[in-house]
Amino acid sequence: MEISEKSLDVINDLIKINNDRVAGFQKAGTDLENADNGLITVFNKLADESRQYVVELTDIARQYGGEAAEGTSTSGDLHRAWIDIKATFTGHDLLAILNECERGEDAAKAAYRDALAPASELTPELTQVIQIQQQGIREGHDLIKSLRDQAKSAEETQENNGSHLTSGKPAHQEQFTEQPSYEAAAGEYQAPRAYVPEPESLEQEDAWDESQDANAGNSKLSEFFINELKDLLWAERELVDTLPDLAEAATSNELKNAFEEHLTETEGHVSRLEQVFGILGLEPESRKCEAMAGIVDEGDDIISATEEGTAQRDVGLIFAGQKAEHYEIASYGGMISLAKTLGYYEVAELLVMTLDEEKAADAKLTEIAESHTNYDASTEPGKTNYL
Repeated sequence: MEISEKSLDVINDLIKINNDRVAGFQKAGTDLENADNGLITVFNKLADESRQYVVELTDIARQYGGEAAEGTSTSGDLHRAWIDIKATFTGHDLLAILNECERGEDAAKAAYRDALAPASELTPELTQVIQIQQQGIREGHDLIKSLRDQAKSAEETQENNGSHLTSGKPAHQEQFTEQPSYEAAAGEYQAPRAYVPEPESLEQEDAWDESQDANAGNSKLSEFFINELKDLLWAERELVDTLPDLAEAATSNELKNAFEEHLTETEGHVSRLEQVFGILGLEPESRKCEAMAGIVDEGDDIISATEEGTAQRDVGLIFAGQKAEHYEIASYGGMISLAKTLGYYEVAELLVMTLDEEKAADAKLTEIAESHTNYDASTEPGKTNYL
């Protein structure tokens, strides 16, 4: 599959804009430096998000034979972004820093909006990747805006009360960092981990680690994600048992080979899912996937209802194989999006690898069907007894 030169330009613009975002949040964190460890944690999360986006976009550019961009943007790219804004930070004023952060997030949000315009000539696959990233950019933007609004409100309250500096920090900053609403807002980003400020001393470190571990996986979304992982593991293991039967039943050597090759890939998919469970600190546990069970049963019916050695049987086997692939493609696509929302970037990378192989397997079956199998079946005499 190829992408247009315009699409490659969009990919490289987004790479540079995400590099801008990383540089901007790093600069913002440096300007705060020990003044507000909670905000530095948030900035680091947002910077890590953009680093992950750069990895994804770079891989796509290289996959299509393009050269991935490096460095930050210039004024000629989609928008004048973070790298141009961050130099305007002044001192350690919390509200000023958050104002500039919001301007940077506005630029990143606009860049993703423009990247998805029809003129960008994106493929459906590339569109999906950028839409998923766009959602993360929107959530980051909304978080920064919320924190900025809280800082502004706190500053106005202090001014109205005629407060003065206490402990060497601006009064609005000191009150802001103590507000429960700030902690709650920061904690909403990259659920399920509830926001807990990093420890200020070595004595607090063990308790902080325990708190972070205890909070992982407690959200409803995380529970749903893990249950879907169990379904996928069952489905992949079932396919490991089923694909040899499909290969044996196939008439053409080309289709036999396709099933056998995908069997090897599917064994790898099982291993990856087991690795995902390990990353999440869980034992690899499966639960019956009713959807895949139905697809497998239908494949058995096709074998029973079609005549051995016919193209008609191959058509039916391709149908059964593609139904399994389409279910897995939909499942892995959704799971990748959830993994990113939950902050499981390593998990998302593994699932992306599997999704790419599922798509390739589906494309291979389509190629076999359209190149000769469908036509061969149409010229065979007799009629099917499979309804």
